[in-house]
Amino acid sequence: MLNETARHETRRTLKEAVSNRNAHAAIQASRALLASGKPADVMFCASALTGIADVIQEQCGAKRLKTYVVRSVTVEPIQPALTVEAVLSNFVLDLRIGGYGSYADELMNPQSELAQFSPDAVLILLDLEEIAGNLPDLCATGKNAEVHQEIDQCVARVAQMLTAFRRTSAARIVFQGCAVPDLCSLGEIGAANLPFSLANAVQWLNQRLASLCRAISDCIFFDVDHLAASYGRARWRDTRMFLASRLAVSADAFSIYAHGLIRSLQALYSTPRKVLCTDLDNTLWGGILGEDGAEGIVVGSAFPGNSYLEYQRYLKRLSARGILLAVVSKNDEADVREAFQTRAADLALSLDNFVALKIGWGEKSQSIRELAKELSLSLDSFVFVDDSPVECESIRRQMPEVAVVEVPGSGPWKLVEMLSRESFFDTAEVTGDDLNRVHEYKAQAQRAQLETSAASRDEFLASLGIVCTFESALRAPLARAVQLLAKTNQFNLTTRRHSATAVEDFAANGQAWVVRVRDRFGDAGVVGLALARNVDDACRIDSFLLSCRVIGRGIESAFLAHIAENARQTGAKCIIGEYIPTRKNASCASFYADHGFTQQATAQESNSICYEFDLTASALSSPGWITLEGNQSNEPSTVFAS
Repeated sequence: MLNETARHETRRTLKEAVSNRNAHAAIQASRALLASGKPADVMFCASALTGIADVIQEQCGAKRLKTYVVRSVTVEPIQPALTVEAVLSNFVLDLRIGGYGSYADELMNPQSELAQFSPDAVLILLDLEEIAGNLPDLCATGKNAEVHQEIDQCVARVAQMLTAFRRTSAARIVFQGCAVPDLCSLGEIGAANLPFSLANAVQWLNQRLASLCRAISDCIFFDVDHLAASYGRARWRDTRMFLASRLAVSADAFSIYAHGLIRSLQALYSTPRKVLCTDLDNTLWGGILGEDGAEGIVVGSAFPGNSYLEYQRYLKRLSARGILLAVVSKNDEADVREAFQTRAADLALSLDNFVALKIGWGEKSQSIRELAKELSLSLDSFVFVDDSPVECESIRRQMPEVAVVEVPGSGPWKLVEMLSRESFFDTAEVTGDDLNRVHEYKAQAQRAQLETSAASRDEFLASLGIVCTFESALRAPLARAVQLLAKTNQFNLTTRRHSATAVEDFAANGQAWVVRVRDRFGDAGVVGLALARNVDDACRIDSFLLSCRVIGRGIESAFLAHIAENARQTGAKCIIGEYIPTRKNASCASFYADHGFTQQATAQESNSICYEFDLTASALSSPGWITLEGNQSNEPSTVFAS
């Protein structure tokens, strides 16, 4: 908490940053001021940041979203907190709040204010009374089996509204669930023990609503009940304010509520970070290995060793869903290996759980840069966990893209909670490719070893036994296609971040394909996506992207040839590809030129470069060392092989 002197000084710093139109300084000052916990400071930050919204977008690369709130409750007092939390998550919201209680018309009427606003994102905030108003009475005895029938009808009504809206809009949706009421007529014992209590019914309802959201493209369920339970249900709602003004969240919970909403929205526009780099001493275990020795480090099931054991278990669970683990530690590697061997019974992790070990006495920033290069990942894919304030500050200054978590000196048992409360690894979907990621990156190391022993690059590529399978993006599954669009930056010709709905439209009215790759070392999964559409006699490639871990093996050439042949078979006489330069995609700047395309004089967008290939004069070819699969009608078709 800030004292009054610090508050006023921080406000002055924020005003100065706004006056100088310095977005980074303004956001930094806002974070400091918000530590006061005072609602007035939230409003002050919201006003200041709104005044430089364009600057934040320009200097910080914040994504601007036209956002509409469909609601059955009062939302206006929460708007400043939403504005601030959005900026802290690198969004600028152009927010419009819909009419009170007009949610059904707004979602289902194609001429409604919501439809005319044409939003990028929609927040649907409905209370239990509107979604399932009969449940409290039906649950009064705790034994009424009609509860399930009522829930079925409630979910059907919501499904009708969401599907009607989805037919006319590609906006991404955050749908809020219901909070379990803190008090009910059955009392605490009845609510816990009777099968059809209101508490049980609301939880069933939320599960059904979450399932419904999974079935709607670009729709995510916001579990407000989990948030209320974490905060404290008794404090979550101010009954007097709810009855007087339909304000569903108490004033003290505005910021926490807004943070939860924006965190859910963020999951629709970004993908999880991929790598967690952990220190060892006083982080993965207690004590300093070089001083205490393998037998002296603090680990195991007894306190305080179990604090570190909880962190290790958390990392192992992250690894199970595809998050890569790496050690970045200043130590002697031989000592570290001995510690993992000697104390194996006390550790939840082994060295096999890590895809890389960066152990030595060099700078940790250099170790992370080496990791990024070896794994073909950008720095914004990394999370760094360390107990040293000096090391943490060094990474923050040298690598602002890396998320830094400093182990709390006041208690290592707080570390898992700190990590869980961050959005680093948030995802609404875990794909098969995610689950295979750890194995694939280990296979990558085997490929690198083979390449060094091969007589030539052609011999190396031929020895891999590469197989490319082309599939509809809808069967990738679709979630994987959208994931690639959201996270691929380096080999991405246009970096357009299309939604699932847009991909579905390309599949129905053009081409939407993915490429799946496997070789002798394993299955890399779905690693590329292409979206294209015929316009007159030209096929225009809207998006073409590939994971950097498979670049340089000819897969990009095979994929482009496949798209070109499909275009030819659908009547296109030429194929047009776009390149839109960004800070990260310079490596693919010459991709179209390298494949025989000629640069056009005009571009579709002011900063784009267009290239054309005449399909009537020649054909693109696929490298001979690649085996192609999936060349059926309305799937990737026959490609000319060299």
